[in-house]
Amino acid sequence: MYDYIIIGTGPGGAPAALQLARAGKKVLMLERGAYHTRFLGFPFGARLLDRFMVGARSKEGVIIERGITVGGSSMVYQSNVMSPPARLLNAMGIDFTPETDAMKEEIGIETLPGRFFEHNKGTMRMLEAAEKIGLPFTAQEKFIDADRCKEGCDWCMLGCPEGARWTTRTYVDEAQAYGAELKTSSRVDRILFDSKRSKVIGVRLFDGTVFRGANVILSAGGIGSPAILKRSGIKKMGTQEVGTRFFMDPMNIVFGYSTDSDGGLWNMQTFSHAIEDLAESDGFIIGNCSALGTFAVMTMFRLKPALQNWYKFPYVRRGMGLFVKMADQPYGTIHADEVTEKPFLPIDYERVNKGTGIAREILIKAGCGPKSISVLEMAGGHPGGTIAMGQAVAKDFSTEYKGLYVCDGSLMPTSPAAPPSLSICGMSHLLGKLLNGEVKIEDRLIGGTGKASGHKSAAKIRDKKASKD
Repeated sequence: MYDYIIIGTGPGGAPAALQLARAGKKVLMLERGAYHTRFLGFPFGARLLDRFMVGARSKEGVIIERGITVGGSSMVYQSNVMSPPARLLNAMGIDFTPETDAMKEEIGIETLPGRFFEHNKGTMRMLEAAEKIGLPFTAQEKFIDADRCKEGCDWCMLGCPEGARWTTRTYVDEAQAYGAELKTSSRVDRILFDSKRSKVIGVRLFDGTVFRGANVILSAGGIGSPAILKRSGIKKMGTQEVGTRFFMDPMNIVFGYSTDSDGGLWNMQTFSHAIEDLAESDGFIIGNCSALGTFAVMTMFRLKPALQNWYKFPYVRRGMGLFVKMADQPYGTIHADEVTEKPFLPIDYERVNKGTGIAREILIKAGCGPKSISVLEMAGGHPGGTIAMGQAVAKDFSTEYKGLYVCDGSLMPTSPAAPPSLSICGMSHLLGKLLNGEVKIEDRLIGGTGKASGHKSAAKIRDKKASKD
């Protein structure tokens, strides 16, 4: 019998696992993927992604990437660190910035040194072009040890082959050192409840294995978590239909070729710089993309950009790319079998098209041939909103089911339109502290009182269910 069963070892699960294990709790971490350690990076690192990413699409064909491995999506992202946006904190109604600030200090966050990009003519032209139109790029903080990072490598999305990037595997390993157990290749089918369906008693895997626990922390991500709840017979929690209000921070990738033979973004790291000035006003950010990695993406995922680019491979060194990542409306659905529906609304297209126009202008001013530019539309990798805090989950991460907690991107009521890993890690650290009694939720509330401000408290809902039984 475990004190806590934690489903998922990514940013939502691993920090809480460490906090609880360190406090002496009996903790079990269940990970759907394996503990991949070999053949990371290009090309075999694609096995860390759900259906190699190529097959991970919504019914509408929208590409949605996520990591299926120990460390979850912290293993397959561009390593960028962005502090929680104020609008996200206000929407959730809780403050976990003490935890994110502590993480940044603990890990030692920094931007990449100039040696990673100052030698590249295309990058410097791009920075100058953006400056001239009044939208300057800023260097991005990263979860990367620059001394171990290989200059010119751009395979962060396929697992770092140099071991230079911090991931939540650090917390997983530390939690095990404190006595927590880890079981890999263990896909959870459903959460188990008592006869009154008011309290969790454990989980069951797809292979029929059952683990008993007094508490379950659901951290399988914006797609995995609502699907598990639905397979567990939970269609609605609080005021939200489980699996609805799905957002994913989609992006357009704008790619062209420099008219200068050495003017491309060759051997550059994606997302080393970004334009953040339009994030609050227009709902999107713009970041740089490397030549080779972007060429691969443009030719693999959609027919139109593939036809526009595949025969240009001899000129790939001239490739220049920018992405436009947008805060989409929470409008989509996750089903029990993890099939996703993600239609976009007019405002989504309005935002991303504006950003795409700006990206196109920057590329042309940086020396890119206007006729060479193509666009990969609407691909994303930050699924969330599907079990939102304030609607389905209380502000202390609890639910109307005793012993069931949720902590991952599905909690976010609004799209951050920015890398969410640091925010989710901060949430998970806070959850661990709350469960250990180290912090009181009342001390972290924003604009409300009581642990479930914004909707009925989890305790009241449980009491109501119990009285009916």
